[in-house]
Parts: sequence; structure tokens; C-alpha cells
Amino acid sequence: MEFSIRRVNALFKKEIKDLGKNMNVLLMCMLPIIFSIIYSKLLGGNASSDGLGKVDILIMCLGMNLTLVSSFVIAMLIAEEKEKNTLRTLMLSAVSPLEFLTGKALITILMSVIINAAMFFIIGIDVQYLGKYILLTTLVVFSMVEIGAVIGIIAPNQMATGVIGMPVLMILLMIPIFARLNGTLTKIAEFLPNYNLNLMLEKIFKGQTIGTESAYGVSVILVWILIAGLAFAYTYSKRGLDK
Repeated sequence: MEFSIRRVNALFKKEIKDLGKNMNVLLMCMLPIIFSIIYSKLLGGNASSDGLGKVDILIMCLGMNLTLVSSFVIAMLIAEEKEKNTLRTLMLSAVSPLEFLTGKALITILMSVIINAAMFFIIGIDVQYLGKYILLTTLVVFSMVEIGAVIGIIAPNQMATGVIGMPVLMILLMIPIFARLNGTLTKIAEFLPNYNLNLMLEKIFKGQTIGTESAYGVSVILVWILIAGLAFAYTYSKRGLDK
């Protein structure tokens, strides 16, 4: 099936119009920014001289954005389409999995990147690291959006996205946080995209370069993008028309 920019553009415009009407989504988008402000005010004074305190705050808030916004928001938006029966209409109008995911994900990716940049400046990280930070975080945003899209296709309605998606997203959020406390969790975390992102960001913010030793981390992120994308295409085809 030929990829249609026109169909993607129509989906994207629809998402922009619907965004302002969905207060749950807007609240989700505000939470990481609110917490970055709170944490930076409460813990900023305890930051060490090399800035690692700020890095810890940023990584914590970044994990919240990747789960709540990048994954959970798109899951809710797709589940909403199923509730309204508009997903069935889109599929019957020959919208391909790639077109649907692209049109649906663009607004979520855009919001995620903006929130990531806002947290970067709120917490006060040196601007010289902004380019690498945006590049790496955006790659992980892609993988998390695809994971959320799979959850949204599986869930029959918005309420069910919490039941189905929250255990998965909590694993992705909590394992990287506690990885350093347990060897088993560390081994599991090494296969997660956001944990490898955290390790690379820590190196960057310490002024270290990302070389061949970070090839594994980048590979994990790219593999997640590929696998999650294929999983979405499969679930879209198999579950999209189900009640």
C-alpha cells in the first residue's frame, strides 16, 4: 500500500483539534513539567558542584515524561478512537498501520520533545549539552510512543489502557530507577531503552564523549524502535477491527 502524506496530514490536523478538548491528556502533559519545577526547587539546593544533582532530577522527570506522555497519552488517544468507532472507519478507508501511527504519533512526539526541552531549561542543565540531549531523548520517545500505541490498540477503551498499560509502563519507569540497587535489576535494565538513555546522558553531562562503548546502548534503543513498530503493525492488523 502506498504511503499517503495527505492521509497522514489529515490525521495530524484531527489530533491537533481534539487535543484541546481532552483535559486528561493536557493534564498528563503538564505533570512532568510541574514535577520538574517542584523537584528543582526542593532538591536543587542539594545539587553537587559537578551538577550531578540536577542530572538526577532531570533523569527522574524524563522517565515520567517518557511513560506518562510518550506512551500513556498515545495509548489513551488510540483507545478513544476505538470508543468512538472512528478507528474502524479509518481502517476501512484503507489507512495503513504506518499512516495511522505517523498521523497519531506526530502530536505526541512533538509534545514529548517540547516537554523534554522545557525540563532541561527548568532544571538548569548547561545549554552546551542540549543538542545531544534532544537527539538521544527523541530516539527513545519514538520507541515509547510505539509501545504506547500497541497498548492503545489492545485496550478496548480509555479506562482499560490503565489496567493493561500501567503495569508495563511502571516496569519501564521503576526498573531503571532501582537498577543500581540490585544486580538482577541491572541486568534487566540493560535491555530497556530508557535505562541506556540514562547512562548515556550521565556521560554527556559529565563532559564525556559518547564513543564505541555506547554502541550497545544506541543499538538497544534502535532495536526497541524496530520491534515496537512491528508489534504495532501486527496488532493494528489483528485487533484494530475487533470490538
